Amino acid sequence: MDQSFPKELRLTHKGDIDTLFSKGERIKSHPFIILFYKTEIPMPVPFKLLISVPKRNFKKAVDRNYLKRCIREIVRKNKEILSSKNTDTTCSIAILYSFNTKLPFNELEVGLLKAFKKIHQ
Repeated sequence: MDQSFPKELRLTHKGDIDTLFSKGERIKSHPFIILFYKTEIPMPVPFKLLISVPKRNFKKAVDRNYLKRCIREIVRKNKEILSSKNTDTTCSIAILYSFNTKLPFNELEVGLLKAFKKIHQ
């Protein structure tokens, strides 16, 4: 699988986001809260992703953007874990960073990979 993270993988439509937050399942994996919702509507991409780092916890945009970049890089490197074998379903995923301090990249990666494995159980 390619190592890119194209714009098509981003969850941008308000209706899809509302559905994800109202009907999606919730997983907690330190320091993340993961919301996911599997739909039967076939799309050209296996998943769509939303990344959120709250302004309440990180006042500086530099810190929020750093965390979002790290999360995006982890997802980009491990796309095959999120890509389901069944091409008839698309998974909408929201990754919410729920910790007050910046963690090192390797700790972020461990927490996010644990959550991805829980999604496919």
